[in-house]
Amino acid sequence: MSTPDPAPKRRDLRSKTIAAVAVGILLIAFGLSNRDDVPIDWLVGTTDTPLIIVIVVSAALGAILGAAAVVALVAAGLAGALSGSVPAPPAVPTSADQIQNIDQVKTAIKGYYGDTPTTQVDPVDNSIDGKDNLLHQFSPTSSYANEMAGLVSDAEKYLNNPPGSGNGKKFSGTKSILFDIDDTTLNTYSYEIYSNFVFNPTTNAAFVNNAVFPATPGMPSLVSHARDDGYTVFFLTGRPEAQRTGTVSNLTGAGYDAPDAAHLYMRNRTSPPSYLPCEPTCTTTQYKSLTRQHIESLGYDIVANFGDQFSDLNGGYADETFKIPNPMYYLP
Repeated sequence: MSTPDPAPKRRDLRSKTIAAVAVGILLIAFGLSNRDDVPIDWLVGTTDTPLIIVIVVSAALGAILGAAAVVALVAAGLAGALSGSVPAPPAVPTSADQIQNIDQVKTAIKGYYGDTPTTQVDPVDNSIDGKDNLLHQFSPTSSYANEMAGLVSDAEKYLNNPPGSGNGKKFSGTKSILFDIDDTTLNTYSYEIYSNFVFNPTTNAAFVNNAVFPATPGMPSLVSHARDDGYTVFFLTGRPEAQRTGTVSNLTGAGYDAPDAAHLYMRNRTSPPSYLPCEPTCTTTQYKSLTRQHIESLGYDIVANFGDQFSDLNGGYADETFKIPNPMYYLP
């Protein structure tokens, strides 16, 4: 894949600069050779003004307005940089330049996770995918692992002294903490590379039911820290109820205590609970927020909610939210 040559843009900028200087020189020469006064409305009054003064003032105003526009553009770019997120392309792009190249994005994702081939074979039956494929995992020294370490540290500090534990405030119920599963407590990078970032329910179920996902870095220690500090731990996932056994097995194998049915909420579209009247068509935000509302109705205060998708976090019923990094996919 070739990299676009930036030279034409530099030549274009040089040409525009030369043209602007030439126009400026011509305007000054014109003003000096034409010394007649011209009537100018200065908003507060009209006066006869030498043409050269009109040209200079106009140029100065143009420069000021141009500089203001540049400052606004730089400020907007700086704000985007400080926010730490890459802006999404428009819903209906008018140019290919507005869209990031998908192969370059995939390469960047692999670099972020520190793509590491393993000797572990995929759990999908060969009658489905035709062969054994060696799985890839994230590196413990990757940018991803480093970012997770910072997030876990911030979360532990928050849980040690949440707003509800001081300043005369009390928790609204038994203090609890809630975690999503995929790419919040279990990392699915291996499946994304196996599937080339294309979700397939059959192959994904093989990964889930065979409990092959490693823990998201730092999260088992965070869950243990919260439990040791007196928090009740809940898990809330969009995985179907049929995958409960594989999910519990994977959580315990990755270093978490096995959650019972009362503390692991999974999605049941065919026989949904009464607190999910929108099923079987609830959006992710509806499903998650209504379930959190139900948990709090049982006498709990969800002090912190962790998820890798904004739809895991939106909708309220949590004192604080923590967004886990996941550039691999988006769930509205």
